[in-house]
Amino acid sequence: MRTRILAVVALVALAITGCAKQLDGPEAPAGSPEIHDAWTSCKDLPERTPTGPAGLEGQADALMLPRLPDDFAPVAVVLCAMEIQDGPGGAKNQARVERRTTDVRELTAALRLPGLRPPADAACSLEAVILPFFAVLDAGGHWLQPGVAGDGCGHPRIEVRNALQHLHSTVVSSTVINEIESSAAAQSGCAQRYTDMVGTVTSDAGAKLDGPFEPATSDVRLCIYTVPASEQGSAKPAGDFERGGPLAAAAWAELRAAMLAAGPAAPCTAHAGRFAMFQPAGNGPGGVWVELDGCHRMWAEVATGGGSLRQAGIELVERINKAV
Repeated sequence: MRTRILAVVALVALAITGCAKQLDGPEAPAGSPEIHDAWTSCKDLPERTPTGPAGLEGQADALMLPRLPDDFAPVAVVLCAMEIQDGPGGAKNQARVERRTTDVRELTAALRLPGLRPPADAACSLEAVILPFFAVLDAGGHWLQPGVAGDGCGHPRIEVRNALQHLHSTVVSSTVINEIESSAAAQSGCAQRYTDMVGTVTSDAGAKLDGPFEPATSDVRLCIYTVPASEQGSAKPAGDFERGGPLAAAAWAELRAAMLAAGPAAPCTAHAGRFAMFQPAGNGPGGVWVELDGCHRMWAEVATGGGSLRQAGIELVERINKAV
């Protein structure tokens, strides 16, 4: 099973970072890390650690924790993280994963490095660096969550980040938290979740609704979504995949002709609980969204911006429902 670790190191760079000279490092946080008697599992961690959520989103402030004591000799490392995992039929799931390794030499050396101070002319980037939750264990089974030295720009040292990324670890446990993409959505070619553009444009007082009505001419996929009650009436209602797949050329030609014959949308304030999306190949221009209940309106977007709001009608909606 292939996996992808979420947030081993998460970076959102807004500027080019300069190099920090290794001068006398800043003092490490005072005190000693809390040493626990025996590790149990990632799921038994408290919901929050001193540096943020434990084991899931990771820890953003590892610089604030006391450093690894000189008399603590790690023999194993445990990591707790969220990962995206491939499931049957192309499905993708988000899982809570616990990994373990005895490959500790590089990480231990990185954890014992001093903090850095930037030179006066350093250009530090404005970025968030999120490390996974990790703990080190000694030969007696005791464990602690060590602090990490900074790189002079307020980020964990690159040596620690690299060591964490290159650990040769084994999965101890994996628990699926939620489904990101179902096998049905993957096989249909539709996204698991998509925005109802009819609801979006009609909630925007500044949206241009009287542009050209130009649905794509060919190679269209039909995806049908259900909108949860909590999303209905929001500024950008999102729907969950129900069913869908590619449309035959003849079927799309018939539906497109019916769309082109539709008139302007009638005044209506109802919120759709289901909608259809006709998605052109390659996400090109000419996509169409149709409310399958509520007001039965439809929206066709154009590449130049804006689009046209039309009235779908019951007959067209019934034909769409039967198309996939």
